[in-house]
Amino acid sequence: MIQNIELIDLNIFKPLKSAIVNANNDLSILSAKKAYELGLIEPVLIGNLDIIKKLLIDNNWPEFAEHIIESDSEVKSAQIACYMAKNNDISLIVKGHMHSDVLMSEFINPEHDLLVKGSRLSHIWMMSFEDGRGPLIITDGALNIKPTVRTKQKIIQNCLKFTKNLDNFIPKVAILSATEKPLENLESSIDASKIMDWAKKEIPNISIYGPLAFDNAVSKEAANIKGNDGNVAGHANILIAPNIETGNALVKVMVNFMNATAGGFVVSGKLPVVITSRSHNIDCRVSSIVNSILSID
Repeated sequence: MIQNIELIDLNIFKPLKSAIVNANNDLSILSAKKAYELGLIEPVLIGNLDIIKKLLIDNNWPEFAEHIIESDSEVKSAQIACYMAKNNDISLIVKGHMHSDVLMSEFINPEHDLLVKGSRLSHIWMMSFEDGRGPLIITDGALNIKPTVRTKQKIIQNCLKFTKNLDNFIPKVAILSATEKPLENLESSIDASKIMDWAKKEIPNISIYGPLAFDNAVSKEAANIKGNDGNVAGHANILIAPNIETGNALVKVMVNFMNATAGGFVVSGKLPVVITSRSHNIDCRVSSIVNSILSID
């Protein structure tokens, strides 16, 4: 299941020149091939020349060998991609078979000038489920490790900006913690209370509530039992994770135990970066590309 592809008019859309960074395994090649065949991207494959050539032959795509840029390491692959982005040779960076921190460390290098002044990079997971539930957004589960209140505010703003490009998506934002009341010894609950004060002033028209435990955020039954009313509790479609561990674990539980599709991407830079888990399947990877395209102004 490819998320949100119906929101892109492929009859008029011009495929984005995209760097597939360290495209040294089957999943990187097959997802790039599928996105190419759908008319989403014009890929440039960065990585080990011999490995990629063999992968292209094995996956019935040998004609794309002329689109390889050779690299002998993850770091070098990331440097090449960011250099291309700096020179406007590509419009999208797609993580291949590599570690996310290597790619993002290079992306934020001031030498490449890929950051937007006053902005804060954040990662968005768009989740969809076979039973039709969702969509559900989880942020940030891949980039900001232990976000402060100010960073969480930026994460919320980045997410709201993205959702403006989705059809019929009315944001209902839950600020996650392990409780529904601020507790002095539970930092995430205090953060949520502070964010609520900020939201009332800065985004008064957005439905947002916290702190909320996960069950109260997504289950109407749990919210009713615990006496949490309002239009967010039990109805949330955006979950603000208290830290990267929580967001990352939620996504991987949903993918591995619920067969969910996870589209992951970084926003608020000069171009989006597709960041998925190295174990995520082709649908997750292509969905990530689709959603990253939708995030572009």
